[in-house]
Amino acid sequence: MILERVLRLIYPPVPLCVACGKAFTSDYPLAFCRDCLDRIPFVTKPVCSHCDRPRRGGETEPCRECQSEPRAYEQAMAVAVYAGYLRELLHTAKYSFRPDLARGLGTILAVWAENETRLEEVEVVIPVPLHPQKLATRGYNQAELMAEPLAAVLRRPLSTDVLQRVKPTVSQSKLSRRERQENTAGAFLVSNCPTVAGKKVLLVDDIRTTGYTLSAAARALLIAGACGVKVLTLAVGVNFE
Repeated sequence: MILERVLRLIYPPVPLCVACGKAFTSDYPLAFCRDCLDRIPFVTKPVCSHCDRPRRGGETEPCRECQSEPRAYEQAMAVAVYAGYLRELLHTAKYSFRPDLARGLGTILAVWAENETRLEEVEVVIPVPLHPQKLATRGYNQAELMAEPLAAVLRRPLSTDVLQRVKPTVSQSKLSRRERQENTAGAFLVSNCPTVAGKKVLLVDDIRTTGYTLSAAARALLIAGACGVKVLTLAVGVNFE
């Protein structure tokens, strides 16, 4: 037993990919092997200058959605496209009781954020909360687990008890755009205004599609006194114009 502990100190175990279980080595604190990373459809330019949604034809001006229907947040950022393998990973992290996978996905956010200049002014990181009923059913908030390694890399406080979801919204996936907006209206409130008052907030979630949920959360933070809200999600839905 003692010899085994000594050997582990001298030769630490090789990490296993949180997705496929394969042993791997990496220069970054990532929880995924290279093969799994290569299967993730990362966002590439051109993208909308306001929401990071991929665009066609080299266009980078605000997309039609951002121009016609502004959100409460000032900037939306995304790391990858909500499709293929990443869609599978996010679904598993949320619905198959895989908190380890959710936290592992957060390491992708953390590595992406290391040199992201748009995050320099951020003062506090806040994950989008689940309603208490859904949290009790799922057992954890995947957005909170994903935000942990991100906040550590940014060296910013992670506040998980400030923003609260007070309305038990239904799943957005099968709702129309109007129904999604109505579903999220008034869904959030801030229980500790001094934590965000006068500060730049980074709101973190796993997926952004229409952005209505994030906008409703951002609006609550602004009402509580935040001087600006940016949002970051691992995945963004694509709807080419």
